[in-house]
Amino acid sequence: MGQPGGAERRGLWQRCRTVADSLPLPEPFGIPALTEALARRRGRPIELIPLSGPLDAPCGALVSTDRADYIGYPLDTTALHQQHIVLHEIGHLLCGHTGGTGPGASVAQALFPRLPGELVHRVLGRSAYSERQEQEAELVASLALHRALHRPRATVTARLAERILRLGYALDRPRPRGAARRG
Repeated sequence: MGQPGGAERRGLWQRCRTVADSLPLPEPFGIPALTEALARRRGRPIELIPLSGPLDAPCGALVSTDRADYIGYPLDTTALHQQHIVLHEIGHLLCGHTGGTGPGASVAQALFPRLPGELVHRVLGRSAYSERQEQEAELVASLALHRALHRPRATVTARLAERILRLGYALDRPRPRGAARRG
């Protein structure tokens, strides 16, 4: 499947924006807090698993079992890239993507060497998805990360500064003529 056409592209953006906007982004933003909030909302654990492996391994992996969803992410990259990879896998999870067991099965075996294969419902690494699924997950990750990093932040310092300005304004306002001064 090639690049989507106009209406298809708008549908893709709309679907991905809806998914990204539904994410319970914590303040301050952090992947552990996000996955915790998402797991509570879904009523199902999400466990993050740092991976170290060969360069030809998938960047991230999603493994779903009867008990939980496991998201593997590489250790040998920047924190921002790790966030994007985890959000990408969350995008696959929330979009309901499924894939074959192809190369992803070896990732599941590396993550869970003692886990019986029949317990694994979904094993997804980047090579197991369709091009459309990859586009959706990538767009969800990008939109969610943009939302997390560019939203207005009402910090304690900013709120305190605003209150001080309001108090200063109230104290410096000119008094109506004839108003008695207390003191």
